Amino acid sequence: MSTSADASFPFLNLTRELRDSVYQSLLLSSRVPPESPEHSGARKYPSAEDQDHFEYHNHYPADGLKSTDASLLLTCRQISKEVKEAMIRLSNSNCSLYKLDLMLLDERELYINWLAYPHSTPSISRLDVDFRLLGDVKGKKTTLRIGCGGPPVLTWGLFTLIERFLQRGPDFLAPRQQGRDSWIEELSVNVLTPLSPPLGGYADVKICRRDRKGHISPTDMVQFLISYMEILLRRSKHTAPYARLVFERIKRMTFSLDGVERKRWDLATLEPEYTG
Repeated sequence: MSTSADASFPFLNLTRELRDSVYQSLLLSSRVPPESPEHSGARKYPSAEDQDHFEYHNHYPADGLKSTDASLLLTCRQISKEVKEAMIRLSNSNCSLYKLDLMLLDERELYINWLAYPHSTPSISRLDVDFRLLGDVKGKKTTLRIGCGGPPVLTWGLFTLIERFLQRGPDFLAPRQQGRDSWIEELSVNVLTPLSPPLGGYADVKICRRDRKGHISPTDMVQFLISYMEILLRRSKHTAPYARLVFERIKRMTFSLDGVERKRWDLATLEPEYTG
């Protein structure tokens, strides 16, 4: 006699419409973002020969990547087929399946965490990136200051992060191999206002380092990102290699503050203007 522990739900007996509804809910779900870097798990860094310029403030996840649809794809052949079809429908409707969380600690250290990504595919309709601000810059060297003639250190870290995704897919530190390249229809970056301001308040970006405390405001942060993305797209002598890849692989980019769009680039129409 079977017990309740032995029983299984006859999922395939449901109508296809109900199964598709379940697939959609699961594919659009995401992990809860970590409260702080201490809760984000072990970190890993590129090897010395693989590390790019000023990338040493990027903290990549050390544990192996687990796609959000892995368990569904491995259930059985029929469910795997139906899940892939559901992914195509969601992708065509511009629903975001890929979600990345970035935490900037003390205006210095960038912690990178995947909240959701399905089985890796070369073409991605939309990548959503949440950008969060934490910590206090007091007594520390910010990475938002301009370097020796080029963009600030944080900017290089972000440029490299984009490059790694486009050339290696979701596993940022994987060796470069043919077939891992990615193309993005729309990259959407959303700066989030903290639930409560930092203890030191929002720091004035115009004040010199030794007098600053708290951290940059979300409003200033989104403007910072927009300004330096503009520099990237205009292909200065410092940013041209990154810009070339962005124009080749990304169609649109948006930057928002708490979900309110502040800047949009349609790269296909901009390229003649920005490169001519």
